[in-house]
Amino acid sequence: MGWQEFLVFADASEDGVARLHMATELTKSFNGKLEALVLAPAPISFAVASETISGLDGAMRAAIRKDCDATVKTLQSVAGGDVHVHGLDVAAADSQAAAARAARTADFVIFGQPEEMDGSRLDTDIFLGAVLEGGRPCLMLPRWINPRAWGKRALISWKGTPEAARAVQAALPFLKKAEAVRLCVANPRGEREGEDEASIGRVITYLLRHGVKVEEPVMRESWEGPDRMIVSEVEGFNADFLVLGAYEDPKWAEEIFGGVTARMVRDAKIPILMTH
Repeated sequence: MGWQEFLVFADASEDGVARLHMATELTKSFNGKLEALVLAPAPISFAVASETISGLDGAMRAAIRKDCDATVKTLQSVAGGDVHVHGLDVAAADSQAAAARAARTADFVIFGQPEEMDGSRLDTDIFLGAVLEGGRPCLMLPRWINPRAWGKRALISWKGTPEAARAVQAALPFLKKAEAVRLCVANPRGEREGEDEASIGRVITYLLRHGVKVEEPVMRESWEGPDRMIVSEVEGFNADFLVLGAYEDPKWAEEIFGGVTARMVRDAKIPILMTH
C-alpha cells in the first residue's frame, strides 16, 4: 500500500499517549507522515455566540481552548518534531462530521476504542465519523495504557460483502507480516452471497497469492450468534489482530453499542482494522 498520510485522533490520557506512540511507530514503518488531531467540542449553546450569552460563551470557549492547548502541548512533548499535533474547535453537534472530514484527507486513520465513561459522546462520534463517513481504512486500538506489539496472529471475520472485501485488501500490509492468519465465516449463507466453500477458496487463494500465511478457514454455524463465534475464534486462535467489515444499520447509527460489528468494537481486547 502506498500510504503516506496517517491520522491519529489523540488525547492526553494514558491510553491516548500510548496510542500516539503506536501510531508514530506504525507511520515510521510506512515512511509516512503523521498528524495527531485533538478535537475540542463545545456544547451547542456555547458554540454559537449571541448577545445574551456572549460573556458566558467567551468564558466557556476560553476554558475549552485552554484545555485543548494543554493537551496539544503534552502530546507535542511526547511525539517530538516529526508529528504535526494540533487542536480543532468544533461544536459538539458537529464532532462526528469533523472526524469524517479529517479522515478523508488521510490514507489511514487511527483512533481509540469508544467508551463513554466521562459522559461525552466524543469517542463515539470519532468512531462513527471516521469509519462510516471517512472513506478510509481505520484502525481501532484498545485502551492500552502502554504501547504493545500486535499483528503476529490475525483473524479475518469474512462475509461476502464489499465491506469485508475492502477490509481484507486494506489489511494486506499487516497480513503479509503476520506469522499466522485464519479466515472465519460465521453462519455461512451459501453460494449466492459468496460464502460457500468454493467462494471461500477463492478468498484463500487471493491471500496466498499476496504472500499471506493463511491457514484452513473456519466455516460453521453458531447458535450463539456470529459475534460470539468471532470472539471464540479470537480466543482459540490467540489472535492479536482482527480484520472486520463495518456494517451500518439504523440501530448502530443511533447507538454504537448494538449490532454485531458494534459489539465486537465494544468488547475488543485487540486492534481491529475496519472499512465501511
